[in-house]
Amino acid sequence: MTTPSSHSRLRLAAVLIPSLISVPLVLGFFGSAHPLFDAFAHFRMHLAVLMAISAIPALILGLWREGLMSIVFALTALGTVLIPTPAPSAEGGKEPASNGGLPEFKLMQLNLRYDNRDQSEVIRTIARETPDVITLQEVSDDWRSRLKAVEGRYPHKIVCPSTKRVGGVAILSRRPFALGTTPQCVGNSLMALARIDFGGRSALIASVHLGWPWPFEQAENVEEMQPYLVRLGGPMILAGDFNAAPWSQTIRNLLDASNTHPVDGLRPSWLINGTFAHAARWIGLPIDHVLVSERIAAKSVDSLQPVGSDHLPLLLRFSIEGVDDNGPDEQTVMLRNQEPGTMAGL
Repeated sequence: MTTPSSHSRLRLAAVLIPSLISVPLVLGFFGSAHPLFDAFAHFRMHLAVLMAISAIPALILGLWREGLMSIVFALTALGTVLIPTPAPSAEGGKEPASNGGLPEFKLMQLNLRYDNRDQSEVIRTIARETPDVITLQEVSDDWRSRLKAVEGRYPHKIVCPSTKRVGGVAILSRRPFALGTTPQCVGNSLMALARIDFGGRSALIASVHLGWPWPFEQAENVEEMQPYLVRLGGPMILAGDFNAAPWSQTIRNLLDASNTHPVDGLRPSWLINGTFAHAARWIGLPIDHVLVSERIAAKSVDSLQPVGSDHLPLLLRFSIEGVDDNGPDEQTVMLRNQEPGTMAGL
């Protein structure tokens, strides 16, 4: 039997709990003000669903106005996540032209997970998909020795060592680096850069691994990358584990600096093994991304089957539009003239 005082407390809790959840949900929309707020933004989808569920008791207790207001606000916030934003194009928003006749290439993106116990599955996936270029993160010492199994098929490579125990970033390529350019490492294995010759058309490929959101180093990582990104031109693909949701300020800052747009849709790519594996499609986060510039015609990007990592591999199929200039462009000059940074082979 419920007493009047306990009933009042229940009504108060039914209103208070959704209100408390709304605080980080609202702050997440102000990620440009402080990295703390952007940290909330990464979990906007989860907070919105939690707020909508927590508002149900208010409806049961007859607090229709409060309950409905909470649900409407939660669904509005969820809409900013689930409704895709059209990618910009060079034609002022028009649909990109058909790319029939252009050669198609494949890029595979994967955070290996430094302590992955199923390394053979990664090698089998590479052999099955035969990507032209591979961007990797968490290339630990164990992985460096294991990847020797594919170095015959991927002779062009850059592996950036790291002082972090999870290892560095790497780019493996079946195709040669563009003539006159030198691959580079940026930061403490924050980003690997290589300009690759795809049969007469070149594109800059970057393997990116950002740190975790605030209070960790993610915001500082973005600041460190921005001077490089704003100076690079021409066709470009940034792929990696960004540790950031696509609607976050972190991704927005990188898109603005690199003049790229995302081609990967809303698909959970992290938290896909272990205890939460079966619920990953609902509670996982889309933190692995492929960002492309306007001359990269992205035909599709697909999530591949798990390979023992807590991240899913992504496979991008793309073509390169237009032709390279006769002389070296700004991108080539940068990679040629800057200090090359630390590089290591597999």
